[in-house]
Amino acid sequence: MVDANTDDWLDWYALEAAIPLDVLPSFHRAFLTLNNPREAWDDAPLRRVQGKVQAALKRLEREGRARPEGERLLVAPQALPEGFEEHFQRDHDGV
Repeated sequence: MVDANTDDWLDWYALEAAIPLDVLPSFHRAFLTLNNPREAWDDAPLRRVQGKVQAALKRLEREGRARPEGERLLVAPQALPEGFEEHFQRDHDGV
């Protein structure tokens, strides 16, 4: 069941922008490991990871664990991997 309260959801695009570029591939791989655990993502080529991240976000939208809001894509915190919380700075706009 999806939590109807989206106050704690985070803006995916702002989150990606807040994560340093050298950390972003690790974040994307961890995101995929959490949301698509049937595949091994640690050694997957970066282009494949990037494409699968977009597919996973679309699937989260269909499942109600992400939703577009204007220029933002809000994502439920349960869909985000642990270990990157330092980048999950919440403010009144989602991130």
